[in-house]
Amino acid sequence: MLSPLHLFYCASLVGLSAISGLLLLLYHCAPVLYYLCTGILLGSVGYCLVLYLAPKSKVSGDGKAVFITGCDSGFGFKLAKRLDSLGFTVFAGCLLADSGGEGSKKLRAECSSRLSTVQIDVTDDGQVQAAVQQVKDRLPTGSKGLYALVNNAGIWQPGEVEWASIAAYRRVMEVNAFGPVRVTKAFLPLIRRAKGRVVNITSEAGLHSAPGTSPYSMTKATVEFFSDALRHEMHKWGVKVVIVEPASFGPSTGITVPAVFNKLATDLWANMEEDVKKDYGKEYFDYHIERLRACTQGERKDNTPVIDVRP
Repeated sequence: MLSPLHLFYCASLVGLSAISGLLLLLYHCAPVLYYLCTGILLGSVGYCLVLYLAPKSKVSGDGKAVFITGCDSGFGFKLAKRLDSLGFTVFAGCLLADSGGEGSKKLRAECSSRLSTVQIDVTDDGQVQAAVQQVKDRLPTGSKGLYALVNNAGIWQPGEVEWASIAAYRRVMEVNAFGPVRVTKAFLPLIRRAKGRVVNITSEAGLHSAPGTSPYSMTKATVEFFSDALRHEMHKWGVKVVIVEPASFGPSTGITVPAVFNKLATDLWANMEEDVKKDYGKEYFDYHIERLRACTQGERKDNTPVIDVRP
């Protein structure tokens, strides 16, 4: 299967070929129109190059508060540290903040007093509401609300459609799809008051689904469409809604590290219906799982490109 980048390259080549053919036709049939179109095309390319190459301005973090989910590891952990270093007030939402999680311990030890860890399970309404109250109580002096919410928490679930149980589908949907909806709804009043932004971390898997990834892919597609609708709804409030679509960063997020992957694969086989096991066979199952393992473990381990995205 072609990656999104390869598809972009292919589409670009087809587009350039079509444009070249059209310009050649105009050159012979309508020279004036040819020069006009060529000028517009070159001007557009130049404008895009200026936008791409121009230095990006940095936003001052002074007096601005950001809440991030999934800070125990991966993108959330690294983003929390980055924003703290830039002067933001950071509320790092961690699943294991109150139970001695290593991620929350490291954040408290390595970051400034501007960062505080917040216990949050995005599937738990009570914990989400408690997190909102903690943020309200600790907002920087003079702050109208929340500058940004980053919905990053997520889990992975492999399995062909006949293999994964409804419970497995429901579990990953609860975290990856209903989690962002639940957290966003709870924080929107604070975000609206500050004319802030919602940043949803989705995935290239939300754009296309490979065999054995439907439980995960459908959750990311859900957040894509949720974000599109929310963007239109929040426009009148001056609130931005941004989607970030990482591709092939599994090992750097913690969701496909060997220990997690092995447990998911073991549970997948154990919970499979007996007739399905018999029809597919253990040999095919193991082959498929090893292919998934090779794909996920061979992915990029440095998530800096995702953290460096400037929505």
